[in-house]
Amino acid sequence: MSEETKPASKSGRKSLYTPEIQKSADNYINNWNMYLELENPDGSVERVVNSIPSIAGLAMELGIHRATVYLWAEKHDLFIDTLELIQQKQELFLMHHGLTRNYDSGFAKFMAINVTKYKDKIETTHAVTDEVKKLVIDMN
Repeated sequence: MSEETKPASKSGRKSLYTPEIQKSADNYINNWNMYLELENPDGSVERVVNSIPSIAGLAMELGIHRATVYLWAEKHDLFIDTLELIQQKQELFLMHHGLTRNYDSGFAKFMAINVTKYKDKIETTHAVTDEVKKLVIDMN
């Protein structure tokens, strides 16, 4: 059998996705809080805004590339659920911090359009009145 007629090998690289990886992904999103409490050198505690949960953050937490996150989302139902939770937390985070002015409203809107399912959309309707219809008919 020549090289060209040999059947393609189905033994590709083994996926790194495991139940332990899913548990780490779940921990990333389930243990995320909107605020962090940091202890200062003097012992006082300061409450600061946490970074927004993200696909990039999840990828870094798991030690994988962002493309792998999307690939796993196509193949594993539990993993796509985790990505949906990230998007929900992003939405909550942006709405809260946009409304409380922790973030500039323009920045919050920009982020919401780019990382959630929100879209900047203007709906227009075109209504033709009876007068316009009559005018068009009279012109013909």
